[in-house]
Amino acid sequence: MNKAVNAADWGILPGDHEKTTEKFGELMKALEGQTGIVLRMEPGEYHFYPQLPLKKLHISNHDACDGLAVGLSLKGIRDFTLDGGGSRWIFHTGMLPVHLENCNGLLLKKFSVDYHRPVYSQGEILEVSRQRMLVRIDGEKYPWYAERDRLIFQGEDCENAVHLCLEMDANTRGPAYGTEDLYFCTETQKVGRHPRFRAVSKDVAEISLEGEECFFAGSRPGNLLIFRHYPRTAPAIYAADSEDITCEGIRIHHAPGMGLLAERCENVSLKQVEVLPREETGRCFSVAADATHFVNCSGKIRLQDCRFESQMDDGVNVHGLYAVVCGRTDDYRLQLDWGHVMQRGVCLAKAGDELALMRADELRPFWRGKLKGIRTDQEGKMEAETEDVLPVLPQGRLVAENLTRSPAVFVENCVFRRNRARGVLLTCKNALVENCLFETSGAAVYLEGEAEYWYESGAVRELIFRKNRFVDCSYVPEWGGAPIVACPKVTCGEGSFFHGRVVLEENEFSCFDERLLQLRQVGEICMKKNRYIATKTYPTKPGKRFDIAECGSFQEDWG
Repeated sequence: MNKAVNAADWGILPGDHEKTTEKFGELMKALEGQTGIVLRMEPGEYHFYPQLPLKKLHISNHDACDGLAVGLSLKGIRDFTLDGGGSRWIFHTGMLPVHLENCNGLLLKKFSVDYHRPVYSQGEILEVSRQRMLVRIDGEKYPWYAERDRLIFQGEDCENAVHLCLEMDANTRGPAYGTEDLYFCTETQKVGRHPRFRAVSKDVAEISLEGEECFFAGSRPGNLLIFRHYPRTAPAIYAADSEDITCEGIRIHHAPGMGLLAERCENVSLKQVEVLPREETGRCFSVAADATHFVNCSGKIRLQDCRFESQMDDGVNVHGLYAVVCGRTDDYRLQLDWGHVMQRGVCLAKAGDELALMRADELRPFWRGKLKGIRTDQEGKMEAETEDVLPVLPQGRLVAENLTRSPAVFVENCVFRRNRARGVLLTCKNALVENCLFETSGAAVYLEGEAEYWYESGAVRELIFRKNRFVDCSYVPEWGGAPIVACPKVTCGEGSFFHGRVVLEENEFSCFDERLLQLRQVGEICMKKNRYIATKTYPTKPGKRFDIAECGSFQEDWG
Protein backbone atom coordinates (compact mmCIF):
# COMPACT_ATOMS: atom_id res chain seq x y z
CA MET A 1 0.00 0.00 0.00
CA ASN A 2 1.29 3.46 -0.91
CA LYS A 3 2.09 5.95 1.80
CA ALA A 4 1.14 9.61 1.17
CA VAL A 5 3.59 12.33 2.24
CA ASN A 6 2.73 16.04 1.99
CA ALA A 7 5.62 18.34 1.15
CA ALA A 8 3.83 21.16 3.00
CA ASP A 9 4.27 19.23 6.26
CA TRP A 10 8.01 19.65 5.79
CA GLY A 11 7.78 23.38 5.22
CA ILE A 12 7.97 23.08 1.43
CA LEU A 13 5.42 25.68 0.43
CA PRO A 14 4.72 27.90 -2.60
CA GLY A 15 6.48 31.26 -2.61
CA ASP A 16 9.94 32.71 -3.08
CA HIS A 17 11.60 30.88 -0.20
CA GLU A 18 15.39 30.52 -0.21
CA LYS A 19 15.35 27.27 1.80
CA THR A 20 13.13 25.21 -0.53
CA THR A 21 16.16 23.31 -1.89
CA GLU A 22 17.45 22.62 1.61
CA LYS A 23 14.09 21.39 2.87
CA PHE A 24 13.68 19.08 -0.10
CA GLY A 25 17.07 17.59 0.77
CA GLU A 26 15.99 17.01 4.37
CA LEU A 27 12.76 15.36 3.25
CA MET A 28 14.46 13.00 0.80
CA LYS A 29 17.01 12.02 3.44
CA ALA A 30 14.16 11.15 5.81
CA LEU A 31 12.56 8.96 3.13
CA GLU A 32 15.72 6.94 2.44
CA GLY A 33 15.07 3.22 2.32
CA GLN A 34 11.28 3.57 2.19
CA THR A 35 9.18 2.33 -0.75
CA GLY A 36 5.67 3.02 -1.95
CA ILE A 37 5.90 6.75 -1.18
CA VAL A 38 3.59 9.26 -2.93
CA LEU A 39 4.95 12.76 -2.32
CA ARG A 40 2.38 15.49 -2.98
CA MET A 41 3.00 19.21 -3.41
CA GLU A 42 0.58 22.11 -3.14
CA PRO A 43 -0.15 24.06 -6.35
CA GLY A 44 1.70 27.35 -6.77
CA GLU A 45 5.15 28.68 -7.61
CA TYR A 46 8.26 27.34 -5.87
CA HIS A 47 11.72 28.92 -6.07
CA PHE A 48 14.89 26.85 -5.84
CA TYR A 49 18.22 28.45 -4.93
CA PRO A 50 21.62 26.74 -5.09
CA GLN A 51 23.20 25.32 -1.98
CA LEU A 52 26.40 23.44 -1.20
CA PRO A 53 27.78 20.93 -1.79
CA LEU A 54 27.94 21.14 -5.57
CA LYS A 55 27.78 17.84 -7.47
CA LYS A 56 30.62 16.97 -9.81
CA LEU A 57 28.88 15.18 -12.68
CA HIS A 58 29.96 13.99 -16.12
CA ILE A 59 26.84 14.46 -18.23
CA SER A 60 26.95 13.21 -21.79
CA ASN A 61 26.68 15.84 -24.55
CA HIS A 62 27.10 18.67 -22.01
CA ASP A 63 30.02 20.93 -21.18
CA ALA A 64 32.18 20.07 -18.20
CA CYS A 65 31.89 22.36 -15.19
CA ASP A 66 33.35 22.57 -11.70
CA GLY A 67 30.11 21.44 -10.09
CA LEU A 68 26.35 21.80 -10.23
CA ALA A 69 23.85 22.79 -7.58
CA VAL A 70 20.94 20.32 -7.64
CA GLY A 71 17.36 21.23 -6.82
CA LEU A 72 15.87 17.79 -6.20
CA SER A 73 18.19 14.80 -5.84
CA LEU A 74 16.74 11.28 -5.83
CA LYS A 75 19.34 8.57 -5.25
CA GLY A 76 18.59 4.89 -4.74
CA ILE A 77 14.83 5.54 -4.49
CA ARG A 78 12.40 2.69 -5.23
CA ASP A 79 8.67 2.71 -6.03
CA PHE A 80 8.26 6.48 -5.62
CA THR A 81 5.79 9.02 -7.01
CA LEU A 82 6.29 12.77 -6.99
CA ASP A 83 3.01 14.57 -7.72
CA GLY A 84 3.72 18.26 -8.28
CA GLY A 85 0.03 19.14 -8.22
CA GLY A 86 0.47 21.45 -11.20
CA SER A 87 3.12 23.53 -9.45
CA ARG A 88 5.64 25.76 -11.23
CA TRP A 89 9.30 25.38 -10.26
CA ILE A 90 11.59 28.39 -10.81
CA PHE A 91 15.35 27.83 -10.56
CA HIS A 92 17.98 30.43 -9.84
CA THR A 93 21.41 30.39 -11.53
CA GLY A 94 22.36 27.46 -13.78
CA MET A 95 21.12 24.74 -11.42
CA LEU A 96 20.37 21.12 -12.33
CA PRO A 97 16.66 20.91 -11.37
CA VAL A 98 16.16 17.13 -11.00
CA HIS A 99 18.80 14.40 -10.68
CA LEU A 100 17.85 10.71 -10.59
CA GLU A 101 20.55 8.16 -9.82
CA ASN A 102 20.21 4.40 -9.31
CA CYS A 103 16.43 4.67 -8.97
CA ASN A 104 13.75 2.11 -9.82
CA GLY A 105 10.03 2.56 -10.39
CA LEU A 106 9.74 6.36 -10.33
CA LEU A 107 6.82 8.48 -11.51
CA LEU A 108 7.34 12.25 -11.81
CA LYS A 109 4.23 14.21 -12.76
CA LYS A 110 2.36 17.52 -12.88
CA PHE A 111 4.97 20.25 -12.51
CA SER A 112 6.83 22.69 -14.74
CA VAL A 113 10.47 23.81 -14.83
CA ASP A 114 11.68 27.31 -15.65
CA TYR A 115 14.50 29.69 -14.71
CA HIS A 116 14.34 33.15 -13.18
CA ARG A 117 17.06 34.31 -15.61
CA PRO A 118 17.38 32.05 -18.66
CA VAL A 119 20.90 31.34 -19.88
CA TYR A 120 19.97 32.63 -23.34
CA SER A 121 18.85 36.14 -24.20
CA GLN A 122 16.58 37.60 -26.87
CA GLY A 123 16.23 40.79 -28.87
CA GLU A 124 14.30 42.24 -31.81
CA ILE A 125 16.01 43.29 -35.04
CA LEU A 126 15.21 46.95 -35.75
CA GLU A 127 17.41 47.46 -38.79
CA VAL A 128 19.64 45.17 -40.83
CA SER A 129 21.85 45.65 -43.85
CA ARG A 130 24.71 43.65 -45.27
CA GLN A 131 27.15 44.57 -42.48
CA ARG A 132 25.14 46.41 -39.84
CA MET A 133 22.36 45.36 -37.51
CA LEU A 134 20.48 47.21 -34.77
CA VAL A 135 18.85 45.06 -32.10
CA ARG A 136 16.51 46.10 -29.30
CA ILE A 137 17.28 44.15 -26.11
CA ASP A 138 15.12 44.54 -23.01
CA GLY A 139 17.70 45.28 -20.33
CA GLU A 140 15.29 44.38 -17.53
CA LYS A 141 14.72 40.84 -18.83
CA TYR A 142 18.20 40.36 -20.26
CA PRO A 143 20.78 42.63 -18.55
CA TRP A 144 23.60 43.48 -20.96
CA TYR A 145 26.38 45.92 -21.79
CA ALA A 146 28.88 46.43 -24.61
CA GLU A 147 32.58 46.63 -23.87
CA ARG A 148 35.70 46.41 -26.07
CA ASP A 149 33.67 45.34 -29.11
CA ARG A 150 31.98 42.57 -27.12
CA LEU A 151 28.32 42.12 -26.15
CA ILE A 152 28.15 40.82 -22.60
CA PHE A 153 25.05 39.46 -20.87
CA GLN A 154 24.71 39.27 -17.11
CA GLY A 155 23.13 36.39 -15.21
CA GLU A 156 22.40 35.95 -11.54
CA ASP A 157 25.91 34.73 -10.78
CA CYS A 158 27.89 35.25 -14.00
CA GLU A 159 28.43 37.33 -17.11
CA ASN A 160 29.47 36.03 -20.51
CA ALA A 161 30.15 37.36 -23.99
CA VAL A 162 27.92 36.30 -26.89
CA HIS A 163 29.38 33.63 -29.14
CA LEU A 164 26.37 32.53 -31.25
CA CYS A 165 23.11 34.00 -32.55
CA LEU A 166 20.07 32.46 -34.18
CA GLU A 167 17.42 34.49 -35.98
CA MET A 168 13.77 33.52 -35.51
CA ASP A 169 10.92 34.51 -37.82
CA ALA A 170 8.55 36.93 -36.07
CA ASN A 171 5.49 35.21 -37.54
CA THR A 172 6.32 31.49 -37.42
CA ARG A 173 8.48 31.78 -34.27
CA GLY A 174 10.84 29.24 -35.86
CA PRO A 175 14.30 29.71 -37.42
CA ALA A 176 14.11 32.37 -40.13
CA TYR A 177 14.32 31.22 -43.74
CA GLY A 178 17.60 32.18 -45.39
CA THR A 179 19.56 32.14 -42.13
CA GLU A 180 21.42 29.59 -40.01
CA ASP A 181 23.75 29.62 -37.00
CA LEU A 182 25.61 32.94 -36.78
CA TYR A 183 28.90 32.14 -35.01
CA PHE A 184 31.08 34.85 -33.47
CA CYS A 185 34.80 34.33 -32.93
CA THR A 186 35.73 34.68 -29.24
CA GLU A 187 38.68 33.91 -26.98
CA THR A 188 37.47 30.34 -26.53
CA GLN A 189 35.56 29.79 -29.80
CA LYS A 190 38.00 30.27 -32.65
CA VAL A 191 35.54 30.15 -35.53
CA GLY A 192 32.96 32.62 -36.78
CA ARG A 193 32.58 36.24 -37.76
CA HIS A 194 34.45 39.09 -36.07
CA PRO A 195 31.76 41.59 -35.03
CA ARG A 196 31.99 44.92 -33.28
CA PHE A 197 29.33 45.57 -30.65
CA ARG A 198 28.31 49.03 -29.51
CA ALA A 199 25.58 50.28 -27.19
CA VAL A 200 23.50 52.82 -29.12
CA SER A 201 21.18 53.41 -26.17
CA LYS A 202 20.04 51.66 -22.98
CA ASP A 203 18.06 49.06 -24.92
CA VAL A 204 19.61 49.12 -28.40
CA ALA A 205 22.84 47.42 -29.50
CA GLU A 206 24.65 47.79 -32.83
CA ILE A 207 26.41 44.83 -34.43
CA SER A 208 28.75 45.68 -37.30
CA LEU A 209 30.93 43.54 -39.56
CA GLU A 210 33.87 44.45 -41.80
CA GLY A 211 35.73 43.15 -44.83
CA GLU A 212 34.13 40.18 -46.56
CA GLU A 213 31.97 39.24 -43.56
CA CYS A 214 28.24 39.93 -43.74
CA PHE A 215 24.90 38.96 -42.22
CA PHE A 216 22.59 36.42 -43.87
CA ALA A 217 20.53 37.48 -46.86
CA GLY A 218 17.37 36.25 -45.11
CA SER A 219 17.72 38.57 -42.08
CA ARG A 220 14.74 40.92 -41.69
CA PRO A 221 13.69 43.78 -39.38
CA GLY A 222 11.07 42.57 -36.93
CA ASN A 223 12.61 39.13 -36.58
CA LEU A 224 13.84 37.99 -33.18
CA LEU A 225 17.47 37.27 -32.38
CA ILE A 226 18.47 34.66 -29.81
CA PHE A 227 21.84 35.21 -28.13
CA ARG A 228 23.83 32.28 -26.80
CA HIS A 229 26.31 33.26 -24.08
CA TYR A 230 26.44 30.40 -21.59
CA PRO A 231 27.90 26.87 -21.71
CA ARG A 232 25.63 23.84 -22.03
CA THR A 233 25.81 22.61 -18.45
CA ALA A 234 22.62 21.00 -17.14
CA PRO A 235 19.46 19.31 -18.40
CA ALA A 236 16.19 19.98 -16.61
CA ILE A 237 15.93 16.28 -15.67
CA TYR A 238 19.02 14.06 -15.59
CA ALA A 239 18.50 10.33 -15.01
CA ALA A 240 21.42 7.91 -14.76
CA ASP A 241 21.63 4.15 -14.13
CA SER A 242 17.92 3.89 -13.34
CA GLU A 243 15.03 1.62 -14.35
CA ASP A 244 11.32 2.05 -15.06
CA ILE A 245 11.18 5.84 -15.04
CA THR A 246 7.99 7.66 -16.09
CA CYS A 247 7.50 11.40 -16.58
CA GLU A 248 3.90 12.51 -17.05
CA GLY A 249 2.27 15.91 -17.48
CA ILE A 250 5.56 17.81 -17.10
CA ARG A 251 6.34 21.09 -18.83
CA ILE A 252 9.95 22.15 -19.33
CA HIS A 253 10.18 25.81 -20.33
CA HIS A 254 13.93 26.26 -20.09
CA ALA A 255 17.19 24.58 -19.07
CA PRO A 256 20.90 25.34 -19.58
CA GLY A 257 21.15 22.08 -21.55
CA MET A 258 18.76 19.32 -22.64
CA GLY A 259 15.17 19.02 -21.48
CA LEU A 260 15.48 15.41 -20.29
CA LEU A 261 18.65 13.33 -20.55
CA ALA A 262 18.81 9.64 -19.63
CA GLU A 263 22.08 7.70 -19.46
CA ARG A 264 22.30 3.93 -19.06
CA CYS A 265 18.62 3.76 -18.11
CA GLU A 266 16.27 0.86 -18.80
CA ASN A 267 12.62 1.51 -19.72
CA VAL A 268 11.84 5.24 -19.79
CA SER A 269 8.35 6.60 -20.60
CA LEU A 270 7.34 10.17 -21.34
CA LYS A 271 3.62 10.92 -21.43
CA GLN A 272 2.28 14.39 -22.21
CA VAL A 273 5.69 15.93 -21.62
CA GLU A 274 6.04 19.37 -23.19
CA VAL A 275 9.22 21.30 -23.90
CA LEU A 276 8.21 24.79 -24.99
CA PRO A 277 8.55 28.47 -23.98
CA ARG A 278 6.30 29.84 -21.26
CA GLU A 279 3.94 32.03 -23.27
CA GLU A 280 3.85 35.03 -20.95
CA THR A 281 7.66 35.43 -21.16
CA GLY A 282 7.60 36.27 -24.88
CA ARG A 283 10.56 33.97 -25.46
CA CYS A 284 10.97 32.13 -28.76
CA PHE A 285 13.37 29.62 -27.19
CA SER A 286 12.86 26.79 -24.70
CA VAL A 287 15.79 24.56 -23.67
CA ALA A 288 19.35 25.22 -24.78
CA ALA A 289 19.79 21.94 -26.67
CA ASP A 290 17.79 18.76 -27.41
CA ALA A 291 14.32 18.40 -25.92
CA THR A 292 15.08 14.76 -25.01
CA HIS A 293 18.28 12.75 -25.22
CA PHE A 294 18.93 9.06 -24.46
CA VAL A 295 22.48 7.68 -24.21
CA ASN A 296 23.38 3.98 -23.91
CA CYS A 297 19.88 3.14 -22.70
CA SER A 298 18.17 -0.23 -22.98
CA GLY A 299 14.72 -1.79 -22.77
CA LYS A 300 11.96 0.43 -24.16
CA ILE A 301 11.86 4.19 -24.67
CA ARG A 302 8.28 5.45 -25.08
CA LEU A 303 7.13 8.97 -25.92
CA GLN A 304 3.38 9.52 -26.11
CA ASP A 305 1.41 12.72 -26.71
CA CYS A 306 4.48 14.90 -26.22
CA ARG A 307 5.13 18.35 -27.64
CA PHE A 308 8.61 19.67 -28.39
CA GLU A 309 8.85 23.29 -29.54
CA SER A 310 11.49 26.00 -29.84
CA GLN A 311 14.34 23.98 -28.35
CA MET A 312 17.73 24.97 -29.70
CA ASP A 313 18.53 21.53 -31.10
CA ASP A 314 16.79 18.26 -31.90
CA GLY A 315 13.54 16.85 -30.50
CA VAL A 316 14.58 13.26 -29.70
CA ASN A 317 18.12 11.88 -29.92
CA VAL A 318 18.75 8.21 -29.10
CA HIS A 319 22.25 6.84 -29.49
CA GLY A 320 25.14 4.88 -28.04
CA LEU A 321 28.77 5.92 -27.85
CA TYR A 322 31.97 5.00 -29.62
CA ALA A 323 35.07 5.12 -27.42
CA VAL A 324 38.51 5.53 -28.97
CA VAL A 325 40.78 2.51 -28.59
CA CYS A 326 44.22 3.66 -27.41
CA GLY A 327 45.88 0.28 -27.00
CA ARG A 328 45.93 -3.15 -25.45
CA THR A 329 47.71 -3.64 -22.11
CA ASP A 330 47.48 -7.44 -22.13
CA ASP A 331 45.16 -10.20 -23.38
CA TYR A 332 42.29 -8.94 -21.25
CA ARG A 333 42.84 -5.19 -20.77
CA LEU A 334 42.02 -2.42 -23.21
CA GLN A 335 42.86 1.27 -22.93
CA LEU A 336 40.05 3.59 -24.06
CA ASP A 337 39.47 7.32 -24.37
CA TRP A 338 36.73 9.62 -25.67
CA GLY A 339 36.70 11.25 -29.09
CA HIS A 340 34.54 14.22 -28.09
CA VAL A 341 35.21 16.36 -25.06
CA MET A 342 31.52 16.29 -24.04
CA GLN A 343 31.74 12.53 -23.41
CA ARG A 344 34.76 12.66 -21.11
CA GLY A 345 34.08 10.93 -17.81
CA VAL A 346 30.85 9.28 -19.02
CA CYS A 347 30.59 5.55 -18.27
CA LEU A 348 30.73 3.52 -21.49
CA ALA A 349 29.64 0.17 -20.12
CA LYS A 350 29.22 -2.02 -17.06
CA ALA A 351 30.22 -5.56 -16.15
CA GLY A 352 28.31 -8.08 -18.25
CA ASP A 353 27.78 -5.74 -21.21
CA GLU A 354 28.93 -6.90 -24.64
CA LEU A 355 31.73 -4.84 -26.10
CA ALA A 356 32.63 -4.68 -29.79
CA LEU A 357 35.82 -3.48 -31.48
CA MET A 358 35.72 -2.00 -34.97
CA ARG A 359 37.60 0.17 -37.41
CA ALA A 360 36.49 3.79 -37.17
CA ASP A 361 35.92 4.11 -40.91
CA GLU A 362 33.89 0.89 -41.21
CA LEU A 363 32.04 0.61 -37.84
CA ARG A 364 31.51 -3.13 -38.25
CA PRO A 365 32.64 -5.38 -35.37
CA PHE A 366 35.73 -7.51 -35.94
CA TRP A 367 35.64 -8.71 -32.29
CA ARG A 368 32.94 -9.09 -29.63
CA GLY A 369 33.33 -10.04 -26.01
CA LYS A 370 31.86 -9.61 -22.54
CA LEU A 371 33.08 -6.94 -20.20
CA LYS A 372 34.35 -7.96 -16.77
CA GLY A 373 34.75 -4.41 -15.48
CA ILE A 374 35.78 -0.89 -16.40
CA ARG A 375 37.67 1.83 -14.55
CA THR A 376 37.79 5.55 -15.32
CA ASP A 377 40.66 7.77 -14.16
CA GLN A 378 40.53 11.45 -13.21
CA GLU A 379 41.14 12.52 -16.81
CA GLY A 380 38.18 10.48 -18.05
CA LYS A 381 40.25 7.76 -19.71
CA MET A 382 39.14 4.16 -19.27
CA GLU A 383 40.64 0.73 -18.77
CA ALA A 384 38.27 -2.08 -19.78
CA GLU A 385 38.82 -5.64 -18.56
CA THR A 386 37.20 -8.35 -20.68
CA GLU A 387 36.18 -11.94 -19.92
CA ASP A 388 37.25 -13.05 -23.40
CA VAL A 389 40.73 -12.86 -24.86
CA LEU A 390 41.29 -9.69 -26.86
CA PRO A 391 42.58 -9.95 -30.45
CA VAL A 392 45.81 -8.48 -31.73
CA LEU A 393 44.75 -4.97 -32.68
CA PRO A 394 45.07 -4.04 -36.35
CA GLN A 395 46.62 -0.78 -37.50
CA GLY A 396 44.50 2.34 -37.97
CA ARG A 397 41.87 4.18 -35.93
CA LEU A 398 39.81 1.80 -33.80
CA VAL A 399 36.75 2.33 -31.61
CA ALA A 400 34.77 0.32 -29.07
CA GLU A 401 30.97 0.17 -28.82
CA ASN A 402 28.64 -1.13 -26.12
CA LEU A 403 26.30 -3.49 -28.01
CA THR A 404 24.10 -4.28 -25.01
CA ARG A 405 22.80 -0.76 -24.45
CA SER A 406 20.48 -0.06 -27.36
CA PRO A 407 16.72 0.36 -26.81
CA ALA A 408 13.56 -0.15 -28.79
CA VAL A 409 11.94 3.27 -29.30
CA PHE A 410 8.24 4.13 -29.68
CA VAL A 411 7.17 7.70 -30.53
CA GLU A 412 3.43 8.28 -30.85
CA ASN A 413 1.19 11.36 -31.29
CA CYS A 414 4.04 13.82 -30.73
CA VAL A 415 4.62 17.30 -32.18
CA PHE A 416 8.02 18.64 -33.32
CA ARG A 417 8.16 22.25 -34.48
CA ARG A 418 9.76 25.72 -34.34
CA ASN A 419 13.10 24.31 -33.22
CA ARG A 420 16.59 24.71 -34.48
CA ALA A 421 17.73 21.67 -36.44
CA ARG A 422 15.97 18.32 -36.55
CA GLY A 423 13.11 16.16 -35.26
CA VAL A 424 14.23 12.65 -34.31
CA LEU A 425 17.70 11.09 -34.41
CA LEU A 426 17.32 7.36 -33.94
CA THR A 427 20.52 5.33 -33.93
CA CYS A 428 19.06 2.40 -32.01
CA LYS A 429 18.03 -1.22 -32.60
CA ASN A 430 14.55 -0.46 -33.86
CA ALA A 431 11.92 2.27 -33.65
CA LEU A 432 8.29 2.98 -34.50
CA VAL A 433 7.25 6.61 -35.08
CA GLU A 434 3.52 6.98 -35.58
CA ASN A 435 0.92 9.77 -35.91
CA CYS A 436 3.42 12.57 -35.32
CA LEU A 437 3.66 16.09 -36.75
CA PHE A 438 7.04 17.38 -37.95
CA GLU A 439 7.50 21.05 -38.80
CA THR A 440 11.28 21.25 -38.44
CA SER A 441 13.73 23.66 -40.02
CA GLY A 442 16.12 20.78 -40.71
CA ALA A 443 15.50 17.11 -41.37
CA ALA A 444 12.53 15.58 -39.56
CA VAL A 445 14.35 12.24 -39.36
CA TYR A 446 18.14 12.05 -39.22
CA LEU A 447 20.09 8.78 -39.06
CA GLU A 448 23.81 8.98 -38.72
CA GLY A 449 26.53 6.85 -37.11
CA GLU A 450 30.06 8.17 -37.10
CA ALA A 451 33.37 8.10 -35.24
CA GLU A 452 34.66 11.44 -36.44
CA TYR A 453 33.04 14.20 -34.35
CA TRP A 454 30.28 13.27 -31.86
CA TYR A 455 31.17 9.56 -31.84
CA GLU A 456 27.49 8.61 -31.51
CA SER A 457 26.92 4.94 -32.23
CA GLY A 458 24.14 2.64 -33.29
CA ALA A 459 23.40 0.79 -36.51
CA VAL A 460 19.65 0.57 -37.09
CA ARG A 461 17.92 -2.76 -37.66
CA GLU A 462 14.43 -1.49 -38.53
CA LEU A 463 12.75 1.91 -38.40
CA ILE A 464 9.05 2.29 -39.20
CA PHE A 465 7.41 5.69 -39.81
CA ARG A 466 3.65 5.39 -40.11
CA LYS A 467 0.87 7.98 -40.55
CA ASN A 468 3.05 11.00 -39.80
CA ARG A 469 2.82 14.49 -41.31
CA PHE A 470 5.97 16.19 -42.58
CA VAL A 471 5.26 19.88 -43.21
CA ASP A 472 7.81 22.15 -44.94
CA CYS A 473 10.77 20.44 -43.33
CA SER A 474 14.41 21.06 -44.22
CA TYR A 475 14.15 24.70 -45.27
CA VAL A 476 17.56 25.21 -43.61
CA PRO A 477 19.57 22.60 -45.55
CA GLU A 478 22.60 22.91 -43.26
CA TRP A 479 20.56 20.85 -40.76
CA GLY A 480 19.50 18.19 -43.26
CA GLY A 481 18.97 18.18 -47.02
CA ALA A 482 15.56 16.44 -46.98
CA PRO A 483 12.79 15.50 -44.52
CA ILE A 484 14.22 11.96 -44.22
CA VAL A 485 18.04 11.72 -44.08
CA ALA A 486 20.45 8.85 -43.45
CA CYS A 487 24.11 9.77 -43.76
CA PRO A 488 26.43 7.45 -41.79
CA LYS A 489 30.10 8.25 -42.25
CA VAL A 490 31.34 4.76 -43.05
CA THR A 491 32.87 2.71 -45.84
CA CYS A 492 30.99 -0.55 -46.38
CA GLY A 493 31.92 -3.35 -48.72
CA GLU A 494 29.78 -4.36 -51.67
CA GLY A 495 26.46 -5.85 -50.58
CA SER A 496 26.76 -4.67 -46.96
CA PHE A 497 25.12 -1.63 -45.39
CA PHE A 498 25.40 0.23 -42.09
CA HIS A 499 21.65 0.65 -41.46
CA GLY A 500 19.07 -2.10 -41.96
CA ARG A 501 15.45 -1.46 -42.99
CA VAL A 502 13.55 1.83 -43.21
CA VAL A 503 9.77 1.69 -43.78
CA LEU A 504 7.67 4.77 -44.66
CA GLU A 505 3.98 3.93 -44.65
CA GLU A 506 0.88 6.15 -45.06
CA ASN A 507 2.76 9.38 -44.30
CA GLU A 508 1.85 12.79 -45.71
CA PHE A 509 4.62 14.99 -47.09
CA SER A 510 3.54 18.63 -47.47
CA CYS A 511 6.66 20.13 -49.00
CA PHE A 512 7.73 23.28 -50.83
CA ASP A 513 9.90 21.24 -53.21
CA GLU A 514 10.46 17.66 -54.37
CA ARG A 515 13.19 16.65 -51.88
CA LEU A 516 11.86 13.83 -49.69
CA LEU A 517 14.58 11.26 -49.10
CA GLN A 518 18.36 11.58 -48.84
CA LEU A 519 19.62 8.12 -47.93
CA ARG A 520 23.01 6.40 -47.81
CA GLN A 521 24.04 2.98 -46.50
CA VAL A 522 20.49 1.66 -45.93
CA GLY A 523 19.94 -2.02 -46.75
CA GLU A 524 16.20 -1.89 -47.53
CA ILE A 525 13.88 1.06 -48.18
CA CYS A 526 10.15 0.41 -48.34
CA MET A 527 7.59 3.14 -49.15
CA LYS A 528 3.88 2.28 -49.02
CA LYS A 529 0.84 4.50 -49.62
CA ASN A 530 2.51 7.82 -48.84
CA ARG A 531 1.06 11.12 -50.06
CA TYR A 532 2.84 14.18 -51.47
CA ILE A 533 1.29 17.68 -51.35
CA ALA A 534 3.10 20.64 -52.91
CA THR A 535 3.17 23.90 -50.94
CA LYS A 536 4.44 27.37 -51.76
CA THR A 537 5.74 28.26 -48.30
CA TYR A 538 9.38 28.73 -49.38
CA PRO A 539 11.26 28.92 -52.69
CA THR A 540 12.13 25.52 -54.10
CA LYS A 541 15.65 24.19 -53.64
CA PRO A 542 17.46 21.98 -56.18
CA GLY A 543 17.33 18.26 -55.60
CA LYS A 544 15.46 15.14 -56.60
CA ARG A 545 12.62 13.44 -54.76
CA PHE A 546 14.64 10.32 -53.95
CA ASP A 547 18.34 11.01 -53.49
CA ILE A 548 19.41 7.43 -52.82
CA ALA A 549 22.91 6.00 -53.24
CA GLU A 550 24.99 3.18 -51.75
CA CYS A 551 21.74 1.51 -50.63
CA GLY A 552 20.13 -1.88 -51.19
CA SER A 553 16.58 -2.52 -52.37
CA PHE A 554 14.07 0.30 -52.86
CA GLN A 555 10.33 -0.40 -53.01
CA GLU A 556 8.00 2.48 -53.91
CA ASP A 557 4.20 2.37 -53.81
CA TRP A 558 2.38 5.70 -53.45
CA GLY A 559 -1.06 4.12 -53.23
